[in-house]
Amino acid sequence: MSSNPQSTSRWLNKNIAVIKGIYISGWIFTVLSAGCFVVFCWFLSVFAALWLDKGQIAPDNLLYASLFLTGRYILAYIATRYNHKAGQIIASKVKKVLYPALLNNNKIDSISGTLMVTRVNDDLKPYFAFFIPYAMASVLVSVLLLVVCFWVEKWVGIILLVSFLVIPFLMSIIGMGAEGIHKKHIDLFMKYSAVFYNRLQAIAEIVNLDNFKLQYRFLSDKSDALNKATIKVMRVAILTTASLELFVTLSIAMVAIYLGLSLLGIMVGPDYGKGYDFQTALFLLTLAPYFFFYLRKFVSAYHDRNRALAAAKLLMPLLNEDSDTPTTDTNEPLRSFEIDNLSFAYPDSPVKVLNNIRLKLPAKGLVLVKGISGSGKSTLLKICAGSLPVENGTVTVNGKDRDSSRRWLDANTSYLNQFPFIFDGTLRYNVFLDKEGDDNNYYPEFLDNILNKKEDGWQTELSHNGKQLSGGEKQLVTLARMLLHPKPVAIMDEPTASLDADTVEIILPQIIRLAEDRLVIVASHEEAFESVAETILNLNWGEQEKQ
Repeated sequence: MSSNPQSTSRWLNKNIAVIKGIYISGWIFTVLSAGCFVVFCWFLSVFAALWLDKGQIAPDNLLYASLFLTGRYILAYIATRYNHKAGQIIASKVKKVLYPALLNNNKIDSISGTLMVTRVNDDLKPYFAFFIPYAMASVLVSVLLLVVCFWVEKWVGIILLVSFLVIPFLMSIIGMGAEGIHKKHIDLFMKYSAVFYNRLQAIAEIVNLDNFKLQYRFLSDKSDALNKATIKVMRVAILTTASLELFVTLSIAMVAIYLGLSLLGIMVGPDYGKGYDFQTALFLLTLAPYFFFYLRKFVSAYHDRNRALAAAKLLMPLLNEDSDTPTTDTNEPLRSFEIDNLSFAYPDSPVKVLNNIRLKLPAKGLVLVKGISGSGKSTLLKICAGSLPVENGTVTVNGKDRDSSRRWLDANTSYLNQFPFIFDGTLRYNVFLDKEGDDNNYYPEFLDNILNKKEDGWQTELSHNGKQLSGGEKQLVTLARMLLHPKPVAIMDEPTASLDADTVEIILPQIIRLAEDRLVIVASHEEAFESVAETILNLNWGEQEKQ
């Protein structure tokens, strides 16, 4: 990554060139659609003028108007399909860049990672599928209609031109600060959604500990904060729409008043009403509202732009992470791993989650971390993965200093969470990641238990964190990913929790075999690990129990 971070807009737009042909095709069909509407307005105004002015009915003009109106909708639909295709392609490219970053970033758990992928996709796709196409379409169509209006009656063209220049300027003023509001809303959504989900997972324990009322007040406060942020976002959207409709209404009213006064002969002179007739006035008056059709869509999509910029600001630190940190030899093999006098408390919390932990871990073998829920097991695993910084005590790898050791762990640790992270994509992609491969590629045999159940095999599409898979199947996919993409240290947080006995029988031997040639740290209540563990650490509310 470059040491000079790129702007969010540049980051969003850098891949547009890849599918510019799709965008250009969509814009061509959009202009053709607008041309059909202009011709429709002309034939319709001729039909209406003959009928109202002379009492003549010309069905041919009405037929032509209907044909061109139908053509307008068909061409607009084709343009929309191109725009949607462009949005899907670019959003997919962004997600493929995001996936490896999430997979290798132990600071983000599977729940938060799932929420991030879903939210980012929801926020980025409209930017590419709506904002970019409508931004260009509003310019192209407006220029086309302005040429027609200036050719027929320059004063109508001037009124529309002023509106065309004022509306984007107004939107830019309203948009100032909107990006920050959207970013705050996304941050709160990501943070509190994970909190709500975690509390839901632990609801039985909360009730048993008679802690329901306290947790209810806690969640109510978080919900109120998220609602306030949502209301601020809605205010910006409403203000944007209201401002647009005000100027649109005024502009159309000015066109109607000018045409009406000209036809009545009130506005006289060489520049007013010259060459006017009823049919021309009807044509311009019918065309004026369509002038604002794509401008309306553009302004509606302006809200999507702010969301996308906010999402990009959320992603860029993750994708550019450690671009300015000193280099560390992350390819160095693991020789020693020691924890000495380690204590840890989360920010703004006086309670120590871990207190005076001392442990010497082997270069390979299985280390078992035991303890009741809330004893600090997960926190210790995150420290061992390099996810959490250590302030009190030391965690050293190969005798290096604290920062170098943390960078080594961050680069050389794979993490299996109790709630696995499944990417949107095929089963093959989730196992092999960016490797194309074929059906004959090596993969763990236990995956056949999944492949035999899926009609599409490797091409089975997974989405929404793998809702198409059971909990045990998710664990197997994640374990296979860890085996196929090995790292010197494998960390597993409750890998067998909530799994059926058959799946546990599959997973246990794989974990034990994995520990034969690398360090495997497991937090688990599974008794089978005790007989094969090189080291066992018992935690009791953050305290290390003596063996």
